[in-house]
Amino acid sequence: MSNSGTSNHISDQVLSFINYTNQNIFLTGKAGTGKTTLLKKIKESTSKKMAVIAPTGVAAMNAKGTTINSFFQLPPGSFYPGDISLENLQAGILSIQSMVSDLSYSREKISLFHELELLVIDEVSMVRCDLLDVIDAILRTVRRNNLVFGGVQLLLIGDLYQLPPVTKREDWSFLSHAYASPYFFDAHAIRKNPLLQVELTTVYRQTEPEFINILNDIRNNQITEQSLALLNQRYDPLFSAANELNPIIITSHNAEANAINNEKLNELAGEEYVFEGEVSGEFRDLGLQAEQTLKLKAGAQIMFIKNDTGDNRKFYNGKIGRVKSIQDGTIYISFPNEDDLLLEKTSWQSFEYKTDPEQEIVQQQVGEFSQYPIKLAWAVTIHKSQGLTFDSAIIDAGKSFVAGQVYVALSRVRTLDGLILKSKIGTESLRSNTEVINYMKPAKPEALNDLLLAEQEAFILQLVLNHFSLSSLPVGLEKIATNPDVLRWNDPEFKTLLAQLKKSINELIGLSDRFQSQVRQLHKQHGFKDQEILQSRIASADAYFRKEITALVLNPVNRHIRIKPKNKVQQQIQHLLQKFRQGIDSRISLIQLATTFLNEPIKQTDYLEWIVKHKAPAKSKPDNALGNQPPVSLQLF
Repeated sequence: MSNSGTSNHISDQVLSFINYTNQNIFLTGKAGTGKTTLLKKIKESTSKKMAVIAPTGVAAMNAKGTTINSFFQLPPGSFYPGDISLENLQAGILSIQSMVSDLSYSREKISLFHELELLVIDEVSMVRCDLLDVIDAILRTVRRNNLVFGGVQLLLIGDLYQLPPVTKREDWSFLSHAYASPYFFDAHAIRKNPLLQVELTTVYRQTEPEFINILNDIRNNQITEQSLALLNQRYDPLFSAANELNPIIITSHNAEANAINNEKLNELAGEEYVFEGEVSGEFRDLGLQAEQTLKLKAGAQIMFIKNDTGDNRKFYNGKIGRVKSIQDGTIYISFPNEDDLLLEKTSWQSFEYKTDPEQEIVQQQVGEFSQYPIKLAWAVTIHKSQGLTFDSAIIDAGKSFVAGQVYVALSRVRTLDGLILKSKIGTESLRSNTEVINYMKPAKPEALNDLLLAEQEAFILQLVLNHFSLSSLPVGLEKIATNPDVLRWNDPEFKTLLAQLKKSINELIGLSDRFQSQVRQLHKQHGFKDQEILQSRIASADAYFRKEITALVLNPVNRHIRIKPKNKVQQQIQHLLQKFRQGIDSRISLIQLATTFLNEPIKQTDYLEWIVKHKAPAKSKPDNALGNQPPVSLQLF
């Protein structure tokens, strides 16, 4: 199988793991191997309720998601998995346990966390270990589920050989007592529950085998004298651009890149034009990908920071050009051997996740930023070049580059001929982090097939058991009991009803938990090979739980709903009870679905496809519709 064929097969396997298992995954690969493309495929194909988050505003916008801090409403600072002193508290380090207990989420946010089935964290190499433990603690607490990350499937995407997490020295001096390194894989939640590592291997950004091999050697701390000599042939300290465009200079710090760009802009004659970006709505901590205040002159070297969405695709993210002219607010961009381009403003959107009335997770646009999609590009930082590809670039590896950053800078360039070194590269600047090298153990492609089959069986079992879970019913009942109208009404008969419902539901939950433990034990002993044993046990439970839920919960609610409301308060209470009944109806239907699966032997793959096919929002039924019910959503409410 070709490299491209192998990579496509691995991508298909990842899609199957996401759609048909609960396996937590770390998806990795070198720069340019198609991680972003695969994320797009997952978004398009999965039936799971998902959210995409990232550590920075730029990364979040690139992934069309939101930031970690915004999604979880985290305060700024670092987080420690234990008790901390007042001194560290004043320094901005928070106890994870106390911070989570102090968080106050809206009902809408709590509902979102309850609905969540798949959480994607993009550019995870930049995520600190303590943040993963915070996410784990929040999801366990809010979802009332003690499984790792509250039972939410995790997909982490990134390249650990690229940009590392940023940790203040004073914070790390304290965090290091609890963590082996700042990297996400040293989070306690990850150490106790290892991720499946899947690596994409086909490089699409570079096509020269020679350059790809050099980058691989640097990445793996295996650089040879021959590769180093070949790389240093690109050393040219007196380089001068032969054409109208200068190769972009990749720097390590913002201050240096800004200084170069401002100096070059000031050297140009002519009038300076200022273009202000326009913000509408909320951008919060997402930041602005383009410049809020864009300063340009005719002759300025610029870089596009967004792909052209038009039919002709005249520019792409990272393409270098030059401002040809600016007249009456109209900007023309020129390129070597191409037609001039009339530049138009574009926009970036920020989003937040919400649940709609059908309890589906949806993205809602909350803000927009409009500006010309360019920025000055004589120089750019490594961080700002994230995800970009340059035809040519100048790198000064002897200037304040920390270990590991040289690989990042080199991998931004398409070809070896497009690389210009202002200083020679020595082995000391090519060190990769030993912690990363020791952690990286991606699964062999041939081993993924067996693991996929095992995880699919575990996924089916969990789905069957989830159908019998009644843990969401107390949440719906609590919404009624704490409703202001209910509290003001203070009707003794209704209070008695709520107390009886609470008692009945708690008793049923206890029975459900014991039943699920029994089924897990049966599956452990027999698997799905002897389906008759599981079928008999689940069929008995189906009849029992549907009967008991109907008698103890649904019928009392229905009797109260039939009482004609006499005022607006009673109308509101009746509405709340109807919504609660919808949840009960859905639960009864889901229990019946679990039995449907085991009515006759079927293949796992057939059942998994059946799940996707029958995913539809759950709907309420008439009071007497407790018999033959159509399949309803498998997305638990």
